[in-house]
Amino acid sequence: MKLKKSNASSNIVYEGLKAEILSLRLAPGSSISETDIASKFNVSRTPVRDAFKALSNEGLLEVKPHIGTFVSLMDINQISDVLYVRKVVELSILKDLTMTLTEADELKLEFNLNEQKLFLQGAAENENSVNDFIKYDNNFHRLIFRIAGKENIWNMVLGINHHYERFRSLVNLQGENNIQHLYEEHRMIFEALTKKDIQALETIFNKHIYDGFKNSSAMLVKYSDYFINYQD
Repeated sequence: MKLKKSNASSNIVYEGLKAEILSLRLAPGSSISETDIASKFNVSRTPVRDAFKALSNEGLLEVKPHIGTFVSLMDINQISDVLYVRKVVELSILKDLTMTLTEADELKLEFNLNEQKLFLQGAAENENSVNDFIKYDNNFHRLIFRIAGKENIWNMVLGINHHYERFRSLVNLQGENNIQHLYEEHRMIFEALTKKDIQALETIFNKHIYDGFKNSSAMLVKYSDYFINYQD
């Protein structure tokens, strides 16, 4: 949710902070101040205030009156809900595409997969490779929705995806579901789609969506302070 174009400084702060929050460079629960952020981005406090408001509306910041502003904790229930929506909607779209996918569509997906492969070949030299690959991952899934004529639905999913984006960063950074495996699963989704193998699509897509979540119990304990505690 970008701010108005006239608020150029606010957009710079908004995009910068959002990237840091989603990549966990700003950890859930950490405190941030208008003064510090204004100094960091070399702007006045007014665009910082606008950016804080936008990020608060998206659920990425929590403003506690008379206390301060904090990066919001991740919500494990919302993460589970997003995964469910992804499974139901995207798998349905993939099944439909087994009947309508054209040679041109296949070439688009092949090109996207080759971009992922090229990125991974140079990933060892890139200290931000995990967070950068998430962009390629999102682009792959966005392309599936676009080919099906359902890109608006993908944009709706992204609008509720912020807790999951951070969770995925945490999982990948801890090596539970590394980016090479993500690429390999993308390749298998593509192969099942082109072979019109619905059973294989269901198997690999469920694995692709849920494995990081299912294998994260130890990580949830280690980083419990990153998540909302519903037992409080």
